[in-house]
Amino acid sequence: MFKFTKRNEDLRQRIQDHFTNEQFAAAVNRAITHLGSTNIFGSSYKIELSNALNPADLALLANSDEYLTMVSYLPPADSSGKWNFCPWATDGCRAVCLGIGSGRMNHGKDALATREFDMDKTVVTQAMMKRAELFMADREAYICKMIVEIWLHLNKATRQEKLAAVRPNGTTDILYEKVAPQIFAIFQDVQFYDYTKAPLKLRKPTTNYHLTFSRAETLENQQNAAEWIDAGFNAAVVFNTDKYNLPAEFENRPVLNGDIHDMRFKDAPGHWVGLSAKGAAKKDTSGFVVQV
Repeated sequence: MFKFTKRNEDLRQRIQDHFTNEQFAAAVNRAITHLGSTNIFGSSYKIELSNALNPADLALLANSDEYLTMVSYLPPADSSGKWNFCPWATDGCRAVCLGIGSGRMNHGKDALATREFDMDKTVVTQAMMKRAELFMADREAYICKMIVEIWLHLNKATRQEKLAAVRPNGTTDILYEKVAPQIFAIFQDVQFYDYTKAPLKLRKPTTNYHLTFSRAETLENQQNAAEWIDAGFNAAVVFNTDKYNLPAEFENRPVLNGDIHDMRFKDAPGHWVGLSAKGAAKKDTSGFVVQV
């Protein structure tokens, strides 16, 4: 169980303006009791690609610093059958989401068609559900456990002579700057980043929280994408190509390859972030995936 010691004195100092020592330790231990061996953050194929970028690859990006990153996965949209963690998801997005239709999180075409998901299907989906249950039942415990894991991640990155990056929304669209503003204040030396479909007026990213809008098939979403881009942000768009054949331009703006790495804060502004269709998205007919 968690307790403060000399070894985590830096963590104690970081949280002192936000929690008492007793409050924080108790919350972390409630989280540990609920989660067991499950962590809030983990990795993925694309996260590992990001962590493995060599100096030559990094030199080609707008930001060439070396980062160690991690991500958190909860049940996307309404797939839990209990809550909706993606309130701005379109039908097309919900139907082909990577969190239910690709890789180790793929529930299969029958479940995708009926939207009846077995969240006890695999250890991966079980872990996603455990995190969701804690997030909804004990928000303080969830946030405090996030803080501990981010602190450990920061220390690991430092030992590797890298900077730390964190993606809180791997398969969700939670407004963390409103839900957990403490994490951005406590870790001003960590780069946070996410995708979002929320309108620009609803998001208030901090200086260390980078957001990329996610384009979909509806007119409302595409109008929101234009607002984000006009304000100096980037927007991601999925194409029906592989990652080696993404278009050079889309709607009169340049397209950069978003499949090379996951760290969107490294992207030069004023671009579409091109992503290749994966998993169920390869058969999309809603318009979510752009045909080229």
